[in-house]
Amino acid sequence: MATSNVSADYSAITNIGLLGISPCPDTVSLFDCNYSEVSTSAVDIYIENCREINKLWAGSSSVSPEFSRLLLLGYVSAVESYFRTIISTVINTDDKARADAHTYTISFGAVLFQNKQSMAEALLEGISFASEEAIRKAFLKFLAIKDIPEDIKSLLLEFEKICHMRHCCVHRFGKLGTQNGIALGLERHKRVLEKPLTLGKDALGDIASWLMSFVKAINNFMFRTLLDRSNSDKNPYKINWTWNYSKDRAIFLRFYKMFASIKDGTPSPSINELYQRFLLARKPRPKAPGN
Repeated sequence: MATSNVSADYSAITNIGLLGISPCPDTVSLFDCNYSEVSTSAVDIYIENCREINKLWAGSSSVSPEFSRLLLLGYVSAVESYFRTIISTVINTDDKARADAHTYTISFGAVLFQNKQSMAEALLEGISFASEEAIRKAFLKFLAIKDIPEDIKSLLLEFEKICHMRHCCVHRFGKLGTQNGIALGLERHKRVLEKPLTLGKDALGDIASWLMSFVKAINNFMFRTLLDRSNSDKNPYKINWTWNYSKDRAIFLRFYKMFASIKDGTPSPSINELYQRFLLARKPRPKAPGN
């Protein structure tokens, strides 16, 4: 016969262990307070981040589906971090981008606690880089890039597909939901709805390699765009290039340092070489006699 004074907790269908005794760890202690940003380009930071992710699995003979999803999260996160780093760097460095940002608002907390150099990153709070449309809007708002070439648009759309797979990993433990299936093409993906993403080692490597090429292509596009804009009569902050390397070097170096890579397997050409290419392409040609 049951004892009448024993409490019958009929909610206890699972054993919750020490949840009421052990609080969540102190969040401050979980971050590296001694970390300081290295002085390098956004693309080199991206390359280094990817190399750290590669160390987790490149030496393994196989990768479990669960682990491959986590690795995919890391690679896409590294891409989004690249976008935030390069856009904030441009705002801090380029006169036109900085002037355009004067009217944008940031949170009061950012004003109180962010240092001056990282204020630009606070402008990107709440900005997503997980879709072609979101990236285009960010380019327009922060970099005044209106016309994106078709090849870059195509790359952004391909990147969006990877972001939809990442979305499955973040929110549904890898399973493909209807909304992501629609975005990827429901006719082709209908048979894998509610099925989990399973990335083998080769497929994961292909995605990681594609993302690396994608970031480099975006990096080249932005470098060229800013250099072209610097020489445009429509730019109120147009740079008066002398087309003499020794005189222009200090200014050109500002652009070069934002986008150049020393970490890549094929490092960037020298600043002098790229300046000479810029000069050949953009230096005004003398008018022919009689014109």
